[in-house]
Amino acid sequence: MKVYKGYLIALKRNLSTFVLYCSIFLAVAVGMVRLTSGESNPGSYQQTRLSIGVVDRDNSLWSKTLVEYLEAYHKVSSMEDHMDTLAEAVYSTEILYAVIIPEDFLGTYILGEQPVQTLTESGSQWEYYVNGRIDSFVNTARVCLAGTESPEEAARQVLETAQIQGNVVLESSREDLAVYNVFRFMPYLYFSILCFVMGMIQKEYQNIDIRRRLLASSLTLKSQSIQSLLAFFTIGVFCWVLCECIGIVTCAGQFWASPNKWLIVLNGFTIMCGALAASYFVGSLAKTAAAVNGMANVFSLGFCFLGGVFVPLELLTGAVRKIGQFFPTYWYAQNISILSFNSTLTDSLQRKLIQGMVIQILFAFACIAVALAVGKARRQEE
Repeated sequence: MKVYKGYLIALKRNLSTFVLYCSIFLAVAVGMVRLTSGESNPGSYQQTRLSIGVVDRDNSLWSKTLVEYLEAYHKVSSMEDHMDTLAEAVYSTEILYAVIIPEDFLGTYILGEQPVQTLTESGSQWEYYVNGRIDSFVNTARVCLAGTESPEEAARQVLETAQIQGNVVLESSREDLAVYNVFRFMPYLYFSILCFVMGMIQKEYQNIDIRRRLLASSLTLKSQSIQSLLAFFTIGVFCWVLCECIGIVTCAGQFWASPNKWLIVLNGFTIMCGALAASYFVGSLAKTAAAVNGMANVFSLGFCFLGGVFVPLELLTGAVRKIGQFFPTYWYAQNISILSFNSTLTDSLQRKLIQGMVIQILFAFACIAVALAVGKARRQEE
């Protein structure tokens, strides 16, 4: 088992990389769990109150009703009817938005077509936000005026609509679920550690002098390949246990309460196999340390960006989503989403789960097959 022991000895020299990446991930994971906990994150939906300045040129029932309507959603202050003053207030961020209510507000705007004059920063997102509120006010006022004979009664009904708020209860939130937030980023940890560390070790074994010494020994090529793969698998299992334990420790309460906890760990094992095979591929192809670093970055960052690790799958566009299906990280992300947000797995979800794990394993076999073929071709050339 000389080759096998050689890999383990080389691993000891690179344990600092293991410790570095695991320490960084542990710190980030703990921070994410604390920031997304229920105490520090009371909810995902919270209305934003803006500072709005209003110039009332009409001073009528409906202009005052609009001001009171806006006060239900924003912080409203009365401003001087001077454009330079309004522009200065917007520029200095004293207010984010200015509304100028024209004369004859009822006839020219509510019942007519003339728009309300506004002032805000160029390209500001708040323009659409506040304009939506004003349009809602106008549409409600038109309906109330058509249904009542008294303008005062219509104005009162419009203000009552501003007090209506929906009661939204989130039974499951991606921002509040520590298991999802921690284990979703696990592929980056696997690909970073294994591709950098094992890729560098495998690259050293591709050195012509080392290969010639092995060829001169009594070990057959088959025995060398088996010992090499066995060493990779041993180190991979060690990395899997270490990384999964880090994930479990950071969200222990939610993890042990999850009915799918062991499937989450199994899903981590399949992506570890994919990352391990990718590291074998990197080490077999790269000829220099710089090449290993470059290929490792492509695998770790590229796979995670396109595979739904850094960006949730539902936010990926159609073309990117189709490309991501070629990567094992896509199927890992799909599986971790299923396991995190479903306490009971239906038959269709179980099929998707098994399909995702099988594809990850097939990716690992494909990488190993290509790496062995490249190694054989190099030996024939030499």
